[in-house]
Order: sequence, then structure tokens, then C-alpha cells
Amino acid sequence: MAKDRSLRGSVAIVGVGETPYYKRGESPDPEFKLALDAIIHACADAGISPKDVDGFASFSNDRSDPSRLAAALGCNELRFANMQWGGGGGGGSGAVGNAAAAIATGMADCVVVFRALAQGEFGRFGQGPRRNAIAGEFAHTIPYGLMSPAQMFAMKVQRFMNDHGRGASGPASDFSGVVSPCAEQSSRGHARTSP
Repeated sequence: MAKDRSLRGSVAIVGVGETPYYKRGESPDPEFKLALDAIIHACADAGISPKDVDGFASFSNDRSDPSRLAAALGCNELRFANMQWGGGGGGGSGAVGNAAAAIATGMADCVVVFRALAQGEFGRFGQGPRRNAIAGEFAHTIPYGLMSPAQMFAMKVQRFMNDHGRGASGPASDFSGVVSPCAEQSSRGHARTSP
């Protein structure tokens, strides 16, 4: 008999917190304070004390260091800290998965997943590097403004829409019956592996 390796039912998201949203450069508070405020709100929503938090998971190179957060929140113990890089926009989901794994394996009991960002304090998020020369894979994308998956796939989707009459001359929102051959093949391939 195969061992059940699922996290289903082992962990739960029990509180959500956020701070007010600001336009770039208009936040009166630094990123670190925004992170603290959001975590305090999430703990209140969950009905726990911030002192009970013993782990932190974040993504996309968040600058709010878990050891500083733990000290500022008065956490009793810091048992888990994790940062998810990459993922093409899926870093938040990766951080949630890492937090769930930490709890399920006993590395921590209460993990906060967070992301704090105050654009303007450290520059603009998503802005390309300011260099005179660039090499490697990014030499084919960054000079043309393609720095995120959304920007890179926008060109492919535009071509797809054009090829299938869904551009300016066709109904842009009508994709009924139109499935990318790659997506269709991928879906069938994944479906075959499901029990």
C-alpha cells in the first residue's frame, strides 16, 4: 500500500491581512512596516498572537528579513524561514506550498506567508537593469521590454489572436472552440498520469 503523500487536510490558511494600497512612491511607510502591519492584521484575523508565529515564507526576493520580523513581532521562536525565487509569477503559490510543507513536516507550527513592496523606496519593481551591455538569454528580451512572463507571452497571444481572427477585426473575447495544440497535447499528457 502506497503511503499517502498529500498535504490535504494537514494544514490550513487561517488568517489574511493586508495594508492600504498606494501608488508608486506614495506609501507613507517603509516596506518593513507594511509587512509588520499586514502580519499583525493576519494574526488578528486568525485569532492568534503574533508571538505564536514561528516561521516566515516569502517570494521574489522580499527585503523584509524573517529574523528582523520575528524580533519586531516578539515571536517566541523562529524555526523556519524560506524565500521562493523564480516561478514566473507563481512565487506566491510556491511560498504557500513551502509554508504548508514546513508545517506538515513539523519544521514549524505557524508560518506566515508574506510579500511587502513599497515601490519608490528601492526603485520601481519590474524595471529593467540600466546597463550599456547585456549578455546571455536576457540579451534577447530585456532590451525590448520583455522582462516578465506576462510581457513575453503577450506577443505570442497577440500572434495567436491574429492568426485565429481574434484581433482588431474579430471578437477578441471569443475563444470558444479555439485551443492551442500545445495546451491540448499537454492537457492530455497530464490527464494520462492521473489515477
